[in-house]
Amino acid sequence: MPLKAKLILLTLIPLVIVTASVSWITLYQAKALGEKEISIFRESLIRTKEAALKDSVELAFDAIEQAYLDPTLSEREAKVEVKAILNRLRYGTDGYFFAYDKIGTNLVHPIIPELVGRNLLKLQDQDGDYLIEALLFQAQAGGGFHQYLWQKPSTGETVTKLSYAAWLDKWEWMIGTGLYIEDVAQEVAVLRAAIDNNIETTMFSIVTIFAVTVAVIIVLTLAINWHEHKLADKNLKELAHKTVMFQEDERKHLARELHDGVNQLLVSSKCHLELMDTGSVDDRSMDHLKQSQTSLSEAIMEVRRISHHLRPSALDDIGLEAAITTLLQDFKNYSMAETNLVLDANTPKLKSEVATTLYRVVQESLNNIEKHASATEVTVFLKQFGEVLQLIVSDNGVGFDVSSAMNSRGIGLRNMRERVEFIGGEFELISEYGKGTEITVLLTVEGAV
Repeated sequence: MPLKAKLILLTLIPLVIVTASVSWITLYQAKALGEKEISIFRESLIRTKEAALKDSVELAFDAIEQAYLDPTLSEREAKVEVKAILNRLRYGTDGYFFAYDKIGTNLVHPIIPELVGRNLLKLQDQDGDYLIEALLFQAQAGGGFHQYLWQKPSTGETVTKLSYAAWLDKWEWMIGTGLYIEDVAQEVAVLRAAIDNNIETTMFSIVTIFAVTVAVIIVLTLAINWHEHKLADKNLKELAHKTVMFQEDERKHLARELHDGVNQLLVSSKCHLELMDTGSVDDRSMDHLKQSQTSLSEAIMEVRRISHHLRPSALDDIGLEAAITTLLQDFKNYSMAETNLVLDANTPKLKSEVATTLYRVVQESLNNIEKHASATEVTVFLKQFGEVLQLIVSDNGVGFDVSSAMNSRGIGLRNMRERVEFIGGEFELISEYGKGTEITVLLTVEGAV
């Protein structure tokens, strides 16, 4: 797994765990608090309506008190008067009062008068609730509330009704009234929808913040990884360049040692052997002497060749142009290709590492041409255009696929590119099957001088 993927995972996994935990806790607490708020709100509405019902029944008792306690009226007359008062009492759109005796017989019902005189003790609502029996029980217990389903007069719909019943002791009557509380359910539903919407908004905010955080983490991780990769690549290139330059210095030193030390000794030995070639020795000794001279000459040439290959003295003594000229002359000697050299006489003095890089590009290019190109013509072009120094090495060989060469066997090609780019130059390689190859190096003179 790539390092950047590991960094992203190591960052995101704890974030996902923490976010999931916080989200679950937040959601759970929000729902619990929402349910508690809904319960408190519903209870508050019910208590408000209960207080209103109790007040209404107390007002009804105040309204019938005079007839109920009037000593001038007989009990029958008083009951008739109380029933008449209860039938007339109304409040709101659907507010009325009802009365039942102790055995459940309806005495007053202004909305459904056909119920009057009927025993409704065992009357049940749609849910099977014995509502009259329950109201009688609450009234005899000192007054109380009861919920049941009943038809709402204004709409004809069967909805939940909350009633309060009180006991009229002397006559053993239950007097009550009720409110239809479907609006409570509606208000609770509105509150529940608002709470659910708040929870959804909170979750959406958490998800949005999480997504933005993940995006920021990924971008920062990739940026840091890219920066570190770029820094490591830069350090690696610097190390590689220092290694190459160290090798060049070692080659230069070794070439000098071979040229100035071993080669001079060999030349001196050859001179001494030539001085001994006087004819005063016998023929056999003369043969050995000539063979030694031949071997020494070959050794001198080999040492010169090795020294030149390691570090051409012309590159340090008289400059890049002379070194490239010598390199092309050597190439022409062991190659069948025609060589063309185009040099600019005004080329400025270059830094050692720049001159070495350009020389190695030409040297590596010629080696590749000899091994792979089968070219009959090679051209090396070195000129300055304004502040830009241009080097071109071209041939008319067989050509090749650039991408596959750079990815597989093109170690030398990649080394050329990296060395040129490290000194601030541009490297371009163009090749096509049957049409040869062209290598171009562009370098600003300011960066080279």
